[in-house]
Amino acid sequence: MKTCKAGGCSTQTNGFSSYCERHKRTKARHGHPQQTGVKKSDLKQYLKEIESYLKTVSASNANDIIDDIWSRTVAKAKAHIDGTTRGVSFNVHELQAAQAIVSLSWEADSKTICCLLMAMGFWYEYDQRRWKYDEGFRFQTVRMLLRLNPREAAYKWSVNGLTRSVYREIPPRTIRALWSIIEETKLVLYGMEIARRKARALAIARQKASAERDAILGPEQTGGEA
Repeated sequence: MKTCKAGGCSTQTNGFSSYCERHKRTKARHGHPQQTGVKKSDLKQYLKEIESYLKTVSASNANDIIDDIWSRTVAKAKAHIDGTTRGVSFNVHELQAAQAIVSLSWEADSKTICCLLMAMGFWYEYDQRRWKYDEGFRFQTVRMLLRLNPREAAYKWSVNGLTRSVYREIPPRTIRALWSIIEETKLVLYGMEIARRKARALAIARQKASAERDAILGPEQTGGEA
C-alpha cells in the first residue's frame, strides 16, 4: 500500500489515488489537498477595500464598465447554452459552467458579483501566505462566487436564530470551466493591481513620514555636552 503524498500525511492511499480519502475529497472540493476553505466573513475587509477604491479613485464611469463586463459574460454564457439546443457539440462541464453564470445573473447584481471577484484578487495579492496553491485559490474564488446564488444551496438550517447553508458540490472540471470564464473578465487581475497600488502608496507615505521625522529631529545625539 502507498502512503498519501499530501505533505505530513502518513495515511494509506485509497484505491488508485495518490491521496488518502480525506485529502482526495479536499483536493476535489478545494483544488489542492492542503487548501482550506474560506468564509464570507474572511472576505469582508477586502470587499471594503474594493468598494472604497471604486468610490475614491476609480473613474466616474467605472461602475458602468463593470456592469458591461458582466453583461458580456452573461451574454456569452447564454449564447453557449443556446448553441447546445441547436445541436452544436458541447462539453458538459463548460455547459454547466455557463448555466451557473446565467443562474447567478438572476440572483445577484453585476456590481456585487464583480466586486467579489476583485476582492478575491486583492486578497490573493495582499496575503500571499494564505494562498500557497494557485489551484486552491481558483477553486475558492469559484466557490465564493457561487455562494452569491441561493439556488446553489443544497439545504439550509437554523441554529440560535442564525441561518446556515450547505452548498452542493460542484465537479472539479466544472469549477475549472467556471474559472476560465472568470479569468476572461480580468476582474481578479484588477483586484490584484488595486492591492499593489495600495501597497506602493503606503510605502511612499511611510518614506515621506520617515523623511519628515529625520528632518525635524535631525541626527540623533550620541553623547552629552562636555
